[in-house]
Amino acid sequence: MLSYTVSLHHRVIYSLGDTHGRGREQISFVEDIRALNAKNTDEDIAFIQLGDLCDGFSFVIDGHTIDPESGDAFIDSLCCEIHRIGNAIPKLGNILDGSVPLVNWHKHTADRDGDVVGTYPARDLIARRDLDEIIALYEACKSYETLDLFSSYQAKHPDSFHVILGNHDVDLLLGLSRYGRQQKYLLLGLLGFTPDQVIAHLTRGEGELHKKHPYLAWLYERPHLALSSDTIYMHGGPTTDLSNALLKSKHDGFNAWLAEIDEARNRGLGEPQFREHESFLSPDGANNDWTLFPERLTHFLDAANRRFAAVGHSPFLDFTKGTLIDLKLSTYGELFETPAQLPPDNRLVKHDTNLKRGGQLWICKHEVGSNDWFGIDRSLRQTPLRSKTPGPPDIRP
Repeated sequence: MLSYTVSLHHRVIYSLGDTHGRGREQISFVEDIRALNAKNTDEDIAFIQLGDLCDGFSFVIDGHTIDPESGDAFIDSLCCEIHRIGNAIPKLGNILDGSVPLVNWHKHTADRDGDVVGTYPARDLIARRDLDEIIALYEACKSYETLDLFSSYQAKHPDSFHVILGNHDVDLLLGLSRYGRQQKYLLLGLLGFTPDQVIAHLTRGEGELHKKHPYLAWLYERPHLALSSDTIYMHGGPTTDLSNALLKSKHDGFNAWLAEIDEARNRGLGEPQFREHESFLSPDGANNDWTLFPERLTHFLDAANRRFAAVGHSPFLDFTKGTLIDLKLSTYGELFETPAQLPPDNRLVKHDTNLKRGGQLWICKHEVGSNDWFGIDRSLRQTPLRSKTPGPPDIRP
């Protein structure tokens, strides 16, 4: 049976939060950190990326945010970026310039077979300059580029660069998608699938497309956990039910859980262990709030005999679930867009820095065996991770 848990034996581990299509920026960041560690070997340092490669929503190009309200200038910027990605990846560029039909979807309807509104070559979509279509194609190209870059980079550094599976990745692989449906239609077309295959996958979850394309096969094979001697790296975190079970069963229960999710994974991602809002990939149902129930981490980590849980998935872990959060208020923005060590006892290390909404790039650094975590920003400045702020904003409607 295949195991989807990676054991890490490195001295220093660098970790990155959710990508959401910004793979080129993250790989460039990783390369800069590698340059700083040029005297070290791959046995000394490792890089962990915590999932959610696709479903990009961020209008950031070369570190600069572009304004969706700028009309034609905004569309021109996206088209230029689409062209740049196509030039960098010739196989993709041929599809962008050619006559391959892509499924274009606009409105979400109750009848998913009614989602599809037509098929057009990418060049026709670009020529139409419809804002929604250009945005979706731009996001699909960014996701394609991320899959291309990450899969090749991981092959180049198989023992020191690991990508963890995220819930958005499962969403793409299973079809019947909850997120970014229009860009997924276009992404699968850009990967070379026919309109019939794309429609069957995204409306009926049929076709097992991960068996028919190397990028999707690589994504499907990503581990769901990485373990150092003191930290669990994972996309989401324990659910309440898992935490309660481990409170009683202790370490034996943790080992049994690892075996259980490996067995489920070998049967396929459609198993209940990976269900949206009900699993360790996305433990954010109505009753699973990190701020209200930090003891969940205590039960989980004590059973695992680990000090820290390093997670992605949400930039809002400081905040009570359901609060009204204004993303435009700078008072709150810094909290969303910086990594942090959160309760209980700074054992929860938050990585998601809101990249899908244009957030800041960070890498976390941890020397195994120490209690210290550092954040490295894009200027390569290193600072200790912030902790939970006293009395965080709790604004309710």
